[in-house]
Amino acid sequence: MTEVAPAPTRRFSNKTIIALTATGALVGAAFGYGAMRLLDHLHVSPKELGWTDFLALWLGLVFIAYALLFGFLSTSPKHLAQLLEGEQATVPASHQEVNTARLQSVVLLLAGFLLMLPIFVQHLLSRPAIGAQIFALIAVLFAVQTWANIRLWLDSDEFGRRIILEVCALTFAIGQGFFFLWAAAEHLHLVHSISAWNIYSLLMMLYLLSSSWAGVRHSRS
Repeated sequence: MTEVAPAPTRRFSNKTIIALTATGALVGAAFGYGAMRLLDHLHVSPKELGWTDFLALWLGLVFIAYALLFGFLSTSPKHLAQLLEGEQATVPASHQEVNTARLQSVVLLLAGFLLMLPIFVQHLLSRPAIGAQIFALIAVLFAVQTWANIRLWLDSDEFGRRIILEVCALTFAIGQGFFFLWAAAEHLHLVHSISAWNIYSLLMMLYLLSSSWAGVRHSRS
């Protein structure tokens, strides 16, 4: 799964970043409660899940929360302009900015859903061929998300693309260094091996932190 950082055509204000963080936390908490209830309904015991499963669930909820937030704000060009420019914005968001926000919402929604789907279908894997069918669904959704990512990159302006590149570079630089050191230690029998799912969950956590750092770095008061 490839991700891109939120790519506004203007800079976020510090106040906006704080408001987004608080809103995302509240919405994420509500979705978290719902996710736990759904796991219980699907007879998936938390004891069967590893710590990276919980991390993936949390990341998925964060992405979905932000997807809903971007999608909701894109229905109002005035509010979207205030999100991008700050409360002092007087000119509504442009048609391109609205489309970019909606496309970002789709990307984040798919990212969250794809992270959570393998966990929620654990109880179905005992059925014949169900794993292959679920993987086929994941592959299709991944292809759709990849197309949306490409469209988001093409539709972003120079500022948005610079943020995307910074997030990708930071995620790669830190991620490849950390996982190389872990792989070397694993090869020397100094640490336990970790699965591809563990690596991916940690990589997505790093992506989220890198995106937050980039947002703060390019913010303005």
